[in-house]
Amino acid sequence: MTPDASFYQFSKEVWQAVNDQARHALLRKEYCPDQSRIESLRCVFFDEESELNFGHQIWFFEANGVDPVGRRHRLYGTLEFSVQYGLLEPVRAALRDDPQQRQRFLHSITEPPPTDVWASPSTKVWVRLTVASVVILISLWLLWLGASLMNL
Repeated sequence: MTPDASFYQFSKEVWQAVNDQARHALLRKEYCPDQSRIESLRCVFFDEESELNFGHQIWFFEANGVDPVGRRHRLYGTLEFSVQYGLLEPVRAALRDDPQQRQRFLHSITEPPPTDVWASPSTKVWVRLTVASVVILISLWLLWLGASLMNL
């Protein structure tokens, strides 16, 4: 979580938009809108919009969803938003049965995998295979050249 996410004062419109998106996430999964309840709506990642980049927000919520048969489900929701020119644009919403899946999603957003190609084990294998191939080809060429010069 970024330090300012927990202390940032969101406007009433932002809270309403986020709450509406959480309700839509329940509706898309066919949970009853009247009997289902959204709890603990909170922003867990906040990246402010700048002149060069759009902003980014991730919200978590818990919900008690009631399916069409009437069974209750404990759900863990994630809402991702892009802040573009001051407007909150929904990017994706997900409902999960396990809160750990939600944490892994947050970790994948906040801690992207390293882009250092040389640190990858497969890169090291390919580099070694390429160097070995070049050494073998040069050795074979030198042997052929030596044999050709001896026959002259």
